[in-house]
This record gives sequence, C-alpha cells and structure tokens, in this order.
Amino acid sequence: MSTATSIKRYRVVLMISIVLNLAAGVFIMFWPDAFTTPLGQPEAFPDTWPRHWGWQLLAINALYMPGYWDPLVNRWPNWCGIVIRLSFALFFFSQGDGFVPMGIYDGLSGLALLFTYLPVVKRPSTAS
Repeated sequence: MSTATSIKRYRVVLMISIVLNLAAGVFIMFWPDAFTTPLGQPEAFPDTWPRHWGWQLLAINALYMPGYWDPLVNRWPNWCGIVIRLSFALFFFSQGDGFVPMGIYDGLSGLALLFTYLPVVKRPSTAS
C-alpha cells in the first residue's frame, strides 16, 4: 500500500473519530443527563462537571488537527491521541458499570487509529 493511500485511510478514521467526539461533546454540554442516564449513571449534579467534560472533548479534538493535516510531519498529536484513547479505555474499564461502553468506544477508536497510523509512519526497508 502506498504512503498516500495509508494517509487517506488514516485521515478518514481520524476524522470519523473527531466527528463522533465532537458530537458527544456537544451532546454532553447541552444535555448532560440525557448522556448519563442511558449509561446507568446517576443524574449529573452539578451538571457543570459533565458540561465541562463536553467542552474538553471539543478542545482536545482541536489539538488533533495538525496531525490530520500532515500526519507525517506532525506525528506528536497522532501518537498522543492514540495513547490517550487507549489510556482512557483502560480507565473507563477500571470504573466498571456504565463506563464500560465508553471504554469500548475509546478502546476501539484507539486501536483503529493505531492500526491505520502504523502504515503511515512505517519506513520502507533499506535491505536489498
């Protein structure tokens, strides 16, 4: 697979991830209880905390954009995004209960990003 094809595939996965996170962030900012209730969480009180988390999702995803625009040059945001998602997955799994779906989402997202980013940064073999 060519580097250009790998970059396109990675960008598609990253953009899907960003859009889903932005949608979740906006949803959490404006309807925190509608987010927590289906996950079996108690009512958000005070609702400032989940709203803050929604805003943080927006901010964090803005930091991914340099890595989206040029994933070969701006590697740091991409590697950080992968590690952060996998770390959050472990955190959510450790909390149990209604956090497991969030762990599954972050874990699958992190793995999809990892497996589509590795071919982008893989260097061609110099062996003859």
